[in-house]
Parts: sequence; C-alpha cells; structure tokens
Amino acid sequence: MEPRNWIGIVIILIGVILQPVGWIYLVWLQAVSFVLIAIGVFIFVTQKYIEHEEEKEFNARRRGSGMPGDVHDNSGWGSGGRSDSWSSGSSEGGDGGD
Repeated sequence: MEPRNWIGIVIILIGVILQPVGWIYLVWLQAVSFVLIAIGVFIFVTQKYIEHEEEKEFNARRRGSGMPGDVHDNSGWGSGGRSDSWSSGSSEGGDGGD
C-alpha cells in the first residue's frame, strides 16, 4: 500500500477514536472527529482513484489503443492477405500452372 493510503487510514482511525470522546465530553470534538473521518476517507479514495487511472492508462498503452486498426480492410489482411486476383482460381502463371 502507498503511504498516502496509510495516512488516510490513520486519520480515519483518529476520527473514530475521538468520536465517543466528543459524544461524552465535548460536542465540538465530535464535529472535529466527523471532519477527520471525512478527510481520511477522501484521501484514501483519491489514492485508489489515482491508482485506477494509472492502471487504465497503462493498459491502454499496452493494448495500443492509440493507433487505429485497419477498419476498412485496406491492407487486404482481412481476407487472409490475398487479393481477389489471387483467389480467382485461374491457372495462368504462378507456381501451380503448367
């Protein structure tokens, strides 16, 4: 886990520990604990979001999605690499002819 995740978890735990103390003794301490919990959750979630975006970007680069494929089969590889003239079946020329 990243250090940012640990910081978020520690802030959440401090907020949770202060919650009963604020409930029993000081109301403003309870409000501070809610704020600490919210900040800790925000830090933890944003780190997970950053990791998710980095992984998505890495996978997009690995798949080569930045380069479009041959959508209209201009290269001829959609039909096994042969053009219509090769697959016509004529015996003129080539290695198969007499």
